[in-house]
Amino acid sequence: MMHAFPCSLAVVALGFASLLTTAAAAEPAAPAEKPAGGRVGYMYLVNGGVTDAVVKAAGITGHEGRGGPYVGTWHDIKGIDKIQPGRLDPLERGEFDMLLAGTLHCYPNAESWNNHLGLDSTPAAFATLGSKNNPRFRLVWQTYIWPVGTMPKDGPKTLDVAATKTRASREPLAELQTLCDQINDKLGRRVMVISPAGAATVKLVEMVADGKFPGITDPADLWTEFNMHSNKHVLAVTAFCNVGAMYGVSPLGLKPDFTGVGYGGGGKGPKPDTMEGITDEQMAILQKIAFDALSTCPQSGFPQAAPAPAGP
Repeated sequence: MMHAFPCSLAVVALGFASLLTTAAAAEPAAPAEKPAGGRVGYMYLVNGGVTDAVVKAAGITGHEGRGGPYVGTWHDIKGIDKIQPGRLDPLERGEFDMLLAGTLHCYPNAESWNNHLGLDSTPAAFATLGSKNNPRFRLVWQTYIWPVGTMPKDGPKTLDVAATKTRASREPLAELQTLCDQINDKLGRRVMVISPAGAATVKLVEMVADGKFPGITDPADLWTEFNMHSNKHVLAVTAFCNVGAMYGVSPLGLKPDFTGVGYGGGGKGPKPDTMEGITDEQMAILQKIAFDALSTCPQSGFPQAAPAPAGP
């Protein structure tokens, strides 16, 4: 059985100075060889450009980011019976080595998942079909948090930190982890993993609110709009979590080149912006946040931190 204790949204905070000086010591020994890259389908709200830049910085070769099979927009997590016939044929043929799926409805929910909450859910369908003819297939399920705040037309936006943390804590993360374990138990290997981007984002919000993140003093600035429109720092920490779950590589010390990589734009959202401008100091903190989230979430597939020693 693959069941494990749930990963916590409350990642242990480190002092700012020790956060930077102990990063190298916290990193596990590097493998002799980097894992092989694969054909990765980006689905729903995944920013492929940011992800590809982090994969390249990690030294992964053979990686190919591509559009995943189109099965509907970001809110269509409603079971295989709601997916148009033929949409998943390339997945079933084994043409994807991995799917990276990021949706605002990432946690099991009876209404948004059309009551398909178990082994007939959309994640289960992806994992089952993808691995049918591809023994190396993996499903990486990106978690997310909904920020709570106000955006008046005649004033600055305001993030309610307490309400955002409360909303995040009420998401059925444990149910998602149970589903992940059930899928892997059924398939006999670790096919599905969870990217703990939601937990990492909560930690970033806390650090900004506590004045521990250089260059940003207002947590509201972590979003351009309080829905799917995150700013560059949230996108970066998300990508570090995603790539750690995808390939098992540590985000610590990576130097992604975000030159020309953009985000936002399209539809009624904000105008396109650039990922450039994250300082080295900020980058190190974002990587440590992602590392802590990955190494305390068993379902991430990432090497786990050693448990704290028992007291006297």
